[in-house]
Amino acid sequence: MAGRGKEEEGYSVEAQENMGVAIEEFKESLIPIGSEEANKNVFATIKIMVKGVRRRLVDLGNVDAPEGPLKIQLMIFNKEHIPLIIEQLKEEGFKPRTDAGSQYVKVDVPPPTRLQLMDVASDVDRRTKSCIGKINKIRSNTVIRITKAVENEFIDPRTAGIANKKIEKNFIKYETDAIKAGMLKKIDILGKWFSPENEREKNLMAQINKKKAGIVED
Repeated sequence: MAGRGKEEEGYSVEAQENMGVAIEEFKESLIPIGSEEANKNVFATIKIMVKGVRRRLVDLGNVDAPEGPLKIQLMIFNKEHIPLIIEQLKEEGFKPRTDAGSQYVKVDVPPPTRLQLMDVASDVDRRTKSCIGKINKIRSNTVIRITKAVENEFIDPRTAGIANKKIEKNFIKYETDAIKAGMLKKIDILGKWFSPENEREKNLMAQINKKKAGIVED
């Protein structure tokens, strides 16, 4: 029976580890959303016509945001390309500026509108649902494996029941982690325009506010 207990732990521990990996990958995917990296990535998609060849802006210079996400600074490798770059940026709707003789082009990015921010928040919702889908699949697949293990008498029903309870407990924990991480990102993006969308978000919001206020629950 000792071997069977060890086998059970293999199922639940493996599921927990895989769920943890899915959550960490999800959280990492949220980091660049709404940050200066997101604005810099916009410039990475812009192409400049140079001697009849369309070249990426990032191949002609470095894109940086040393003063914040709304102030982009381009360091152009070849000054001869600056007029072409400025012309293209104007066509893209930006208002670039440069000083005579400088290899830098500066661009002020307008603050996003509420509608644009809502679109970004919707992307966070999509990523959150995708993450929850992944951990739910991990849960389901592991439960199926445990069921087959019982049928093949690799583990007994009691051991399987314990394993399933552990897996369900971990699923609820990581599902809550995903919802909380997504909600915190939406708060960061939307600011005053954020409002909880369901009872679960309302409860999590209440917990966050209590933590900020230093209220400890019994």
